[in-house]
Amino acid sequence: MASFDLIVIGSGPGGYIAAIRGAQLGLKTAVAEKDSALGGTCLHRGCVPAKAWLETAHRFEQTRQAADFGIAGLDEKALRPDLPAIIRRKSRIILKNSKGIEFLMKKNNVTVLKGFGQLLGGGKVKVNDEVHDAKKIILATGSVPSVPKDLPCLEADGRRVLNSDHALEMAELPGHMIILGAGAIGVEFASVFSRLGSKVTLVEFMDQLLPLEDQAVGAELAKVFVRQHKIDVRVKTKITSVERQSDKVVCALEGEKPGVIDGDCLLVAVGRQPFTMGAGLENTAAVLDRGTVNVDEFMRTNEPNLYAIGDIVRTPMLAHVASDEGIVAAEHAAMELGADVKPHAIDYLRVPGCTYCDPEVGSVGMTEKEAVAKGFDVKTGSFPFMPVAKANIIGETHGFIKVVADAATKKILGVHIIGPKATELVASGVAILAGQLSVDTLINTMYPHPTLNEVFPEAARAVYGRALNC
Repeated sequence: MASFDLIVIGSGPGGYIAAIRGAQLGLKTAVAEKDSALGGTCLHRGCVPAKAWLETAHRFEQTRQAADFGIAGLDEKALRPDLPAIIRRKSRIILKNSKGIEFLMKKNNVTVLKGFGQLLGGGKVKVNDEVHDAKKIILATGSVPSVPKDLPCLEADGRRVLNSDHALEMAELPGHMIILGAGAIGVEFASVFSRLGSKVTLVEFMDQLLPLEDQAVGAELAKVFVRQHKIDVRVKTKITSVERQSDKVVCALEGEKPGVIDGDCLLVAVGRQPFTMGAGLENTAAVLDRGTVNVDEFMRTNEPNLYAIGDIVRTPMLAHVASDEGIVAAEHAAMELGADVKPHAIDYLRVPGCTYCDPEVGSVGMTEKEAVAKGFDVKTGSFPFMPVAKANIIGETHGFIKVVADAATKKILGVHIIGPKATELVASGVAILAGQLSVDTLINTMYPHPTLNEVFPEAARAVYGRALNC
């Protein structure tokens, strides 16, 4: 048995960052990980491998358009995706990043405990057959793919009915993929497989794609999916039954676009759910509310000296959120153990959201609907990428930026982008909200030319109906 100042259970982007921060602040720190390699779901089964697939799909599409850029000699008809090669590249990226995390653990003198970490209460953590003492504990056990409880027929089998883990390991391109769920996971996989050559049907129960995004963004994404990628988009529709056959899956649909459709496989992408099974929370005073752990602004649970972060708490299920929460928890733990540090509470109204479909989506702050519901006198301004020189240079002119502002104070409340490099451009939106900038300040901010960033002041001008380039 060993004693530590801090034990972190889980080595995902929240857990390993928390362990590093704790060690930096002088705590004797350990991290427990049940998987054979460090990195958690984000690295091994989520963010990173999914984006590797998306990058391949993007480059495949670009190669097919090479003649438009003056590149001759490529036989477009001969181009084909090599899925085993995609998987090998994805695996190399994962291995490199996992090794990087291992290096960071050694560099910061963090002890790695191999095995499933279980809370025993009273500051004790069991890892395999060993029990360790900790003054502080951070629980960061992540999430797993969700399955609708009212439809057991959607339980994944890895062959005809898939979850996102299975989709990342597909060695053969399906002729027709049916995707249930048009949140970030669903639209990203729709982008991947439609661009690689599969027929894709996308089914969403809500009234728009990306239901958490601004309505204008969801509507624009649907248009691009239908027109450019030939995706069969069915919103306000649900799957009521699934029949698995030897060579296909047959789905019955109800709603706005009902019917019976069959495909090679059904990908269930209805989100993720917290993973706390076996973590030992029943041995503590921590409170579970609808599957998530209750915490305060410093990520403390009701159990003394126990913190919870990431996908197991009721905050956005995003890697960068988990990382910030890990820093907050580690700093608070270190402060209580005597370190000279002042943890900051996270402002969840300024969390950037990124969806890596084609076109990309990036957003931060309130949607127009949310701002109206909160009582603001809302003014909005939108500007398309179409007239922007850099968008034409790179050949990606779809989409727009939308600014949501308060008419009374002219303060910018939200920034919503759909289009090329939206997941990179949204960082400027984060800075705009963090600085509490006004529409006038954004108008008077100079952006370089030619860049995609030029959409920002134009969208601000559009709030007053005087954009310069359209």
